[in-house]
Amino acid sequence: MPKRKSNPAELVLMTANPAELVVMGANPREKRQQTGNGRAKNRQNPGGLEGASKLYEDFHGEPGQHVDTYREPDARPVTLAEIGTLLELEVKRPTGWKWAFLDFKMRGVKVAANPEGNQLYFIGGDQKICRGDLTAMGVDNSRALIDLGECMTIGYRARKLHVDGISSGYTHKFGEESGIRPRLIYDRRGPEPRIQLAGGDYIAKTEGIVN
Repeated sequence: MPKRKSNPAELVLMTANPAELVVMGANPREKRQQTGNGRAKNRQNPGGLEGASKLYEDFHGEPGQHVDTYREPDARPVTLAEIGTLLELEVKRPTGWKWAFLDFKMRGVKVAANPEGNQLYFIGGDQKICRGDLTAMGVDNSRALIDLGECMTIGYRARKLHVDGISSGYTHKFGEESGIRPRLIYDRRGPEPRIQLAGGDYIAKTEGIVN
């Protein structure tokens, strides 16, 4: 495991094997408080390593075995469960053609979730969206933080032992049951632009991403 450094934006993820990135890790410097029964409780992330480990095992059907450290330009929860590798995102455009597809294949972006499974994060890789794609989407690409619109679907690749044990592509439609979809936000500040999901009504669990 790589040597840890004091960095509030540091992330640790665990993988089933060194070639297949997957889940979690814990920051020993996270603030903790004593509960009534004397056990430490994590203020920032109550699921902690145990919660991330459980979510990974539930989602993939096998425990994670390998730990990798990621350093993100912005602070993220330090304990995350990997869902898979991002393939594409479909966004409802504010103007013009109804849908926009953002292709992230072969760009090394990981989809991860907090231990509760109710917030997805995009970690590492090349998350940059070119100016031409932003213009085609009908958004104001002069801004530093851009609301790209409702995120309709997410495509990702993952190995799920309880499905077929083969690394396969999956597509999830946000708002399938509730009609409440997250917004896709593009943060172009700094040398490493990042995409983020805000809001929505979804959860990552054994059967996949559902809502």
